Amino acid sequence: MPGLLCFHAHPDDEVTSTGGVLAKYLQSGEQVVVVTATDGAEGEIHNYDNPDELRPRLVELRAEEIAKALAVLGVPNHHFLGFRDSGMMGTEPNQHPDSFWQADFMDATGRLVQLIRRYTPEVLTIYDPFGGYGHPDHIQVHRIGMSAFFGSDDVRRFPLEEGEEPWRVTKLYMSTWPRSRVAAMTAARLAAGLITEEEAAESEGWGTPDEDITAMVDVTEWVDLKIEALRAHRSQIPEDWFMLQVPEADLPAAVGTEAFQRLYSRVHVPFREEDLFTGIR
Repeated sequence: MPGLLCFHAHPDDEVTSTGGVLAKYLQSGEQVVVVTATDGAEGEIHNYDNPDELRPRLVELRAEEIAKALAVLGVPNHHFLGFRDSGMMGTEPNQHPDSFWQADFMDATGRLVQLIRRYTPEVLTIYDPFGGYGHPDHIQVHRIGMSAFFGSDDVRRFPLEEGEEPWRVTKLYMSTWPRSRVAAMTAARLAAGLITEEEAAESEGWGTPDEDITAMVDVTEWVDLKIEALRAHRSQIPEDWFMLQVPEADLPAAVGTEAFQRLYSRVHVPFREEDLFTGIR
């Protein structure tokens, strides 16, 4: 059954950039699949008084949290790709042999190809070449996602396993944030006294130029679910995180639309879209 497959780096990423479309398309009858590249073993632990005690079981905790978040959104299909969180560039975890950053390129691509052939999605989402903010795992999601998009019907490089058939994904998107929205949210947080002028200046120029955005998907109806799913990632999302600082009345404007850049489409579509399945349905 074709549908949507969203490929993400860590537990919580699935909500921040695609939580709305996951819920939207699931409720519209599409098959929805989330693939998480890493186990989330690195990073800070928020909202707990005993982070040092929790760290030895952080992988288990992150798995529990993503299960809760996806249950909130209603997503039944989730897979970990099987790699360790790579941490940031230049850190010790980045050199770990099991990390996603150190993964064999063809092996990692082959794992995603198997899931694409299993679920036969028409639409695949990944990140931009810089991983949004330069995180190694996000950069790898772009690389491996691009490779699997073209590799899922390549039976020479990726021979068919028992029961598999080659599959061609129809459309490939990068999830992103419009630059105008980043600026508007920063200005609102500054006016509310939630950040300093120095912190506001740090976000200047962040995000994708609005003219490069090709799909703006209205997910206003699912904003409450998105926020609830964010809170399910308790160890990942601090209470003062920027999405959780938005006043309730402003949530639809701030997070009620999810943005994407279309990389490839095997069907004719207009430059601007409001639906990731334009040209397919």
